[in-house]
Amino acid sequence: MQKLTRFWQNLHLRAKFLLILLVSTALIGVATIAAIQIPLHTYDRQLYQSSSQMISLFAEQMRDELKDYEDISYRILTDAALQENLSIMKEGHPGTLEWVNARTSVANQVAYYSLWFDNTVSFQLKTAGNVFFSHFFELSTGANELTEERIQAAMNHQGRYVWLTEDGPRPRLFLVREIREMKGVDLETLGWMLIEVDFPAVVEQCILGMEQMGVEPRCAVYNEGVCLYASDDVIRELGADGEDGYNYMVLDGHDVLCVRYTASNGMKYVTLVDYDGVCATTLAAVGIAVLCTLVAMLLVSAVSTGLINSILAHLQVLLQKFDDFAISGQPISAHNNPYRDRLDEIGDLHRAFDWMTREWNRVNHEKEEQQRLLQEKQIQQLRAQVRPHFLYNTLESIYCLAQSAGDQRIAVMTGALGKMLRTSLSDKRDVVTIAEDLQFTRNYLDIQQIRYGDRLKVEYDVPETFLACRIPAMTVQPLVENAIHHAAEKMLDTCLIHISAAAVADGIELIVADNGPGTDEDILAKLESGEVQPEGLGIGMRNIHKRIQHAFSDAYGLRVRSGEGGTQIIVHLPDTRPEPPVQADTEEK
Repeated sequence: MQKLTRFWQNLHLRAKFLLILLVSTALIGVATIAAIQIPLHTYDRQLYQSSSQMISLFAEQMRDELKDYEDISYRILTDAALQENLSIMKEGHPGTLEWVNARTSVANQVAYYSLWFDNTVSFQLKTAGNVFFSHFFELSTGANELTEERIQAAMNHQGRYVWLTEDGPRPRLFLVREIREMKGVDLETLGWMLIEVDFPAVVEQCILGMEQMGVEPRCAVYNEGVCLYASDDVIRELGADGEDGYNYMVLDGHDVLCVRYTASNGMKYVTLVDYDGVCATTLAAVGIAVLCTLVAMLLVSAVSTGLINSILAHLQVLLQKFDDFAISGQPISAHNNPYRDRLDEIGDLHRAFDWMTREWNRVNHEKEEQQRLLQEKQIQQLRAQVRPHFLYNTLESIYCLAQSAGDQRIAVMTGALGKMLRTSLSDKRDVVTIAEDLQFTRNYLDIQQIRYGDRLKVEYDVPETFLACRIPAMTVQPLVENAIHHAAEKMLDTCLIHISAAAVADGIELIVADNGPGTDEDILAKLESGEVQPEGLGIGMRNIHKRIQHAFSDAYGLRVRSGEGGTQIIVHLPDTRPEPPVQADTEEK
């Protein structure tokens, strides 16, 4: 199964389509043949049923004809006068007047009843005293047919009729019956009767009746394996063997349907139905159906092949676009795209690929631009360094000269400035601890304290537990600088800057508050929307907000709260405090 799956997967689309078409066509052909066979089989069944009904009707007519003989034999059996005369002949003495009269009466009755029979060879009667009466017809041999064997067969049936068959050059059919006394309880035998039926004449009479109905049966009739009648030698040779039903055969170069049927009286009928016309009609129907199927399959194949080729042609165009893009790297223009208005899957593929090439080109250009800007930034950084050791040494020299001159203000400002420069130029980390960022802010405030003197006051309320939390580098200093700019420089009173930290539900908040005139609480939203153009320190606030979100997530950043008591800039950070060590339980239990 895996090999078959792999084979299917590795096939080209054209081969897959053609294989699907071939399988579908084959299934259609099989379904068509099956659809033809079903009505043909149904037609055959109907033909067999029609033939069975015909032969059944024929058999019923034959049974009715033979039943006439059975009824006449019963009438003879129950004839009271015949019963009395046969009893006299059995009990009387031959030669007496009574016996002679009885014999004459029996002879007359035999002659009388013989007139009742049609299609009969002979009617014979034998008394218990071995007196023989007979009436012979045209085909009779004139012999006594009441042999011991037939008499014994009649006695075995105890008054019931029995049909006997004799094979030979001319097969014969006899009805034999025992005549028993009906007055007494002993049911003594009075004699026996025999009726030889001219069976071919009976059959011909029934065939004549069927022909008047528009049916010309070709049949053979069997009783006890003996063929009593056959329309011709061909059907006679078929024999009586075989179960009831039908089968096809070829006789004398003709297709025939052979139907076998067993009647209720035990006789077996074999009939032949000409199948040449039916076969010709069937073959013509099958031929037309097959021809139509082949034409339909060819048309379907031609149309399907054309459609498949049209689809594959568009896919080939797409593959060519792949190759062209791989070689040139140039995007596909949306204006010269013949598939832009196509709404099927092929159009979707082409439009998606064209969009992908343009998007790839855009991203590639952005990447190249970023690379260029990065290179420029690196060059600027290299230029800005200007030998940092030389700068540090120069500031150190100024610091020493200020101390030597006894000017502590210059010494403090120079030392603080050196520390700030060393931190900004040497430390390349994007994220530092709050403790490190506050130290950088203190160095800045040391310089500003000398500048503003008593007009600037700074308070710190940051619990030691928060000092290890992480924060983007140079976050607090720009906010303090902003507070000085909006408070100390614009008010005559002392500028109070309060730096605090507190834990909240989803992290910590570092707050830089001042007692200045306040500012717009929506300043960040306005900066983002472009309503207010950033300049100066506004750029710093937006930059800090973006760096916090970039370092952690969009859930964090800056928030401004302003009122009559001043402005609060809240730095919302995640709680990155290290987990406190777990105290080992040393107490003995």
